[in-house]
Amino acid sequence: MSLSNRSTYGDGFTLIELLVVIAIIGILAALLFPVFARAKAAAFDSTTLSNLKQLGASFALYANDNDDRVPGVTDGSLGTGMVGGWVYYDTFGNGDPGHFDVTRGALYLYVTNKKVYLSPNDGTSQQSGLSFAYNGCLIVTPFQTTGINAGGPISSLANPSGTMLLGEEGTYNSILPWQTNQGGTNDGFFNPEVDAFSQWHAGGTAILFTDEHAKIVHARDNLIGITSGDPSKPCW
Repeated sequence: MSLSNRSTYGDGFTLIELLVVIAIIGILAALLFPVFARAKAAAFDSTTLSNLKQLGASFALYANDNDDRVPGVTDGSLGTGMVGGWVYYDTFGNGDPGHFDVTRGALYLYVTNKKVYLSPNDGTSQQSGLSFAYNGCLIVTPFQTTGINAGGPISSLANPSGTMLLGEEGTYNSILPWQTNQGGTNDGFFNPEVDAFSQWHAGGTAILFTDEHAKIVHARDNLIGITSGDPSKPCW
């Protein structure tokens, strides 16, 4: 009887055939993994925009109950532990994301789901409790270091469809140091003079506008225009 040239890797398979199958699987995986990654990114984008739209509806309900004014916002280290902002925070992120308790904020009565305040792209959100920052251009008076700022009337805006209400602020964080300036917000307040947007969406940022629509834009390229509603007119 002649010796069989079949391998022991399985009935009917030679070593060469097995290597060919492995190579084909590798090629298919290389083709499919980017598709899966894009699908995951698209799902994250969709969730983020949905969360922002829910928050936008909540701001509208709040304004309807409060003489057309949006809630106030606390900021900086002086805002730590102060009640009265749209969200509450007990730790100011001095170079890092802060720590927030959204259930103690003025908006929580209108949206009672803590997950709505998070972006799935924000790797620090599970620790911080908040991914979005309130547009500083919406406060009643120019920014002053007082710790808390009153919100202004929303209907007085000249360009509501082009003026940001909430956005994804990016701060440096030691939790994920390889994502420089891609941590979540440090105080829930976006100061257009010193703060920066994240770039979690292929270089873009998810923005909620004051007319309640949300979309992903390259916000860093038009920071003044997005926060003030007019790129030629900074709000302060």
